[in-house]
Amino acid sequence: MRGKIIQYNGADGTGTLVVDGRQHRFTLDAWRAYSAPTTNKVVDVTLDNDLVTAVAAVGDDVLLREKASELGSKFGTLLHKIPTTLPSDMATRATARGADTPAGAPGDAAIGGSIIERYGKPILLAYLLFLIGTLALDAVSVSAFGQGMGKSLFDIASLMSQLGGHGGGSIKMLLLVAYASIAMPMLWRNRSAWLALAMPLLALLWAIFSTIHALDSLGRGVADGMSDFFSIGFGFYLSLVAALALAALGMKRAVRVA
Repeated sequence: MRGKIIQYNGADGTGTLVVDGRQHRFTLDAWRAYSAPTTNKVVDVTLDNDLVTAVAAVGDDVLLREKASELGSKFGTLLHKIPTTLPSDMATRATARGADTPAGAPGDAAIGGSIIERYGKPILLAYLLFLIGTLALDAVSVSAFGQGMGKSLFDIASLMSQLGGHGGGSIKMLLLVAYASIAMPMLWRNRSAWLALAMPLLALLWAIFSTIHALDSLGRGVADGMSDFFSIGFGFYLSLVAALALAALGMKRAVRVA
């Protein structure tokens, strides 16, 4: 069964993990991995009458596949629900327009038609990867005293906003706008609407600028010292690649010849 390490003491090799909301103590003798246990690490746990007998680290690639499968399933369900929840008058008008369109003619699909036909699989896949990268995967990892902790980009923006950090609120706002930007080509039937797909890239660029500005305000010496504890996570790189793909695909749709 799955659990998460919430505390580990490297001095005596003992720690605490949570499984199904219950805490269990474990020792290094039960650890089944080459690297030392770290806080917030997802693990596979074997229990014998509430006694932890084995703890195995779950690889990041496994977690990525599971997150992608979970979000992909939810996103796919949402895509199939959207056309069926359109107001009846909109669906009627869309059907009427579709009847006047020659079979196989290029251009925009009807509002009541398939979301996949409207956007295409590359755009939907890039959008899904952007969601995973900014919401589910670590954009930054912090290591200190033998323990590690990771935060997604959205979590970092929320934390900066709560603490009154520079740019936190604006980063969070831009991320929310970026998440909603996918709906613009469906709501506004104009080629220019595809330019909204550049919002994820703008949100990331602003996050980078705000972070650099915040570090500069601390002074170069402090910033250099903090850099020893921080590392950029896979979530940031995935988000950046997905955002670049969305911007490029949106631009291509916006300038294409009708």
